[in-house]
Amino acid sequence: MAIFLLRGEHGSAYTPPVGTGAVFGDVPTGSFAVDWIEQLAAEGITSGCGGGNYCPNANVTRAEMAVFLVRAFHLP
Repeated sequence: MAIFLLRGEHGSAYTPPVGTGAVFGDVPTGSFAVDWIEQLAAEGITSGCGGGNYCPNANVTRAEMAVFLVRAFHLP
């Protein structure tokens, strides 16, 4: 989801800055998606699922995806 949103927003060749693994407690530095997930947070597209976590294995509801799309594409 993170890759889909950011490449949709910035273009298919986009690569985010290197992540630190410090933004969310459940997304370690070694995760393949740490850069992407931390960039979502940096752009204000997500703030995680609460408690300092991102919950990378949780299902995303339609409502949540709608919010992500509005934020990523700066829709009214």
